[in-house]
Amino acid sequence: MKSIGLFQIFLHLLFQRTRQAHGIEPQIICPRNSVIQEGDTLKLQCGYSGKRHCYWYKNNRYVKYTDTSIYEMVVDRQSGGIYRCHCYSPNQRCDSMKVVITATDMKVSLQIEPRAALRSEKIHMKCEIPRPRRRGSFFWLKNGNVMSGSFEPKKTILLAEKTDEAQYRCGFEFGYSQWLSPAVNVTVTELFSKPELKSETEIFEGEYLSVECIAKTDDSGIHFQYSFWKNNETLAVNQVQHFVLKKPASLNDSGLYHCEANALHRGVGKKSEVMHISVEEAFSKPTLSDNGQVFVGQQLKVTCEVKRNPSRSSLRYVFFRKGQALNSPSIGKSYIVAHAQLEDSGTYLCEVMKTESSVTKRSDGISVKIHPNPVSTPQLTINPGNGIIEGETAWLSCSVPSGTPPIKYHFHKEPSVEIYQHISNLTSITYEIGNVIIYDEGSYYCMAGNQATDPPLQSDHIVLSVIVPVVGASLVSKDNLTVIAAGDCLVLQCQLKKGTAPRFLWYRDNLPLTNNSESYHFNDEGNEFVVHSFEAHHGGRYQCVAINRGIDEMMFNTTSNYFEVALSVRSYSTEVAASVFPLLLITGVIAVIGFKLRQKKQGNSSKVLQPQCGATETRSQPASQELSPANFEFAVIGSFPNIDIGGVSSEDRRISTGEPNDYCIIYATLNHKKVTERLDTTEMEDGSGADTNVYENLPRREENEK
Repeated sequence: MKSIGLFQIFLHLLFQRTRQAHGIEPQIICPRNSVIQEGDTLKLQCGYSGKRHCYWYKNNRYVKYTDTSIYEMVVDRQSGGIYRCHCYSPNQRCDSMKVVITATDMKVSLQIEPRAALRSEKIHMKCEIPRPRRRGSFFWLKNGNVMSGSFEPKKTILLAEKTDEAQYRCGFEFGYSQWLSPAVNVTVTELFSKPELKSETEIFEGEYLSVECIAKTDDSGIHFQYSFWKNNETLAVNQVQHFVLKKPASLNDSGLYHCEANALHRGVGKKSEVMHISVEEAFSKPTLSDNGQVFVGQQLKVTCEVKRNPSRSSLRYVFFRKGQALNSPSIGKSYIVAHAQLEDSGTYLCEVMKTESSVTKRSDGISVKIHPNPVSTPQLTINPGNGIIEGETAWLSCSVPSGTPPIKYHFHKEPSVEIYQHISNLTSITYEIGNVIIYDEGSYYCMAGNQATDPPLQSDHIVLSVIVPVVGASLVSKDNLTVIAAGDCLVLQCQLKKGTAPRFLWYRDNLPLTNNSESYHFNDEGNEFVVHSFEAHHGGRYQCVAINRGIDEMMFNTTSNYFEVALSVRSYSTEVAASVFPLLLITGVIAVIGFKLRQKKQGNSSKVLQPQCGATETRSQPASQELSPANFEFAVIGSFPNIDIGGVSSEDRRISTGEPNDYCIIYATLNHKKVTERLDTTEMEDGSGADTNVYENLPRREENEK
């Protein structure tokens, strides 16, 4: 790139030293005419043709190098300017040439009156551009050649001659751009001029169409009749100059019009040029639109839009629904319903009319549907509360904060059992459960839906609790015993006829019992009292109280009967016997030792019989050793003499002997493992209780031995 720049500088210096060469103006070899438009291919030739090295400059700035004498480009708005070239072999320099581009982005119009002129008639020409410009100049062309001395927008030919019959154009030049008007042909005729059709080339529907045909002549004695055609169909013949349609123009009146002038009594007729008359619509066909999906209670807005109103007419709008007018003609192009309802649905259309004429246009119909509001999630409540006392009335209320009626409600009880349904225009309904029973207790929910909500929506679950007051408390023993042996288990149960969620309180001898004792406990429900190992201090009068709670701090309670339990007496005696067993054992041992010592001294022995306690007969003895029954004592152990046992009265101690002065020693074998068990007893003849062990008595000591 750097070498190319140095090479260009070198060529420029060389060009400066060879300016003495003869200059030749560059030639435009394409396009052939003088009008160079955007998009054309422009070809410039420097001097004569041939293969040479040429450098091209535009507005004194280098733009192109060519290896021939021809420079070619595609024309755009920037292509205009002053061009010159310099070629070598041989060295030749060209003079500059101005290239002007014909643009099309500005409309230039040319008006010539008359276009068909009679000889000596004055011809007026006027060149117009859309907006005035302070810079630039006008120019005129006749048959493609520039008319000298004409730089004003107006030009007048004072006396028309046959030589003035030509094609005229005007233009406007600014910088290196120019704009040209369409070509207009001007004729200069004899006798009378070619008739000219005059009318507004663009009118709006609803307006009256006026067409005039004019033929000019220098001979005042010539009279004309005129005929009119549209699209080569005759509209009128033998008319005066003006022809007026008898009805307001419509779009169908657009077409190609021409007229013919006939010189009366001369037999000469001439036709005018064809003129295209366009009847434009005053305003476009209206289109109707709404504001989209609309729900009940929202605003409905229907808009009638006229996209084009070239006539700038004042328009009036009328809206229709189902063929019925909704308003009087007004300038408002929107129909608004502030709070739409379902009945506002239907087919809408609008009608637009032009105030200044009878032009009326209707839109196509559109279907508008007002959608019901979907129901919101329903809410279920229970009155007077979720805890209902048995026999009272409960009300289930299902409500939806929003939703367009009619609304269908469903009430369900788990597991998915529908208990009630109803269609209502209300946003809340109530289902009544009268005389509530325990069966009504459970989980409930409701569902709600309408046309816009499918499937219906479901509320949260809510639990209906039925409170049954506690009734009929009774206290029973699980083993149905009131006298309990020591060490046995006592189980008391507090039973209710009915009652929900009861709480139990326990009392013994009217004093409350707590569950913090190691000798007894309550079950988890609190309705069972258990003593694992019954003792004397557990005896007493027991009672239970059942309590439950209603609504508004209401309390229900029921009190059981008294249930009295006591420790078994025999068990108590057994306990006492067990407690004195060590004393008995020591006493027996001492008695045996004493007996042995005495036996050695006396040298005799005694035989012991073992009669059954409480039996009616005794075992027989051998005859040689037969002893009188009076020689034996049978002791029945019920209580023990001369020993004070706490808690046992002297009435409970019984010793049965043969004679009060008898002396005897008692021994017995006891079962130590069963000291606390109850012993079966039999009744003696005297009614006293005795155990089943048989104790042997030693013979009495004789009087002489004492």
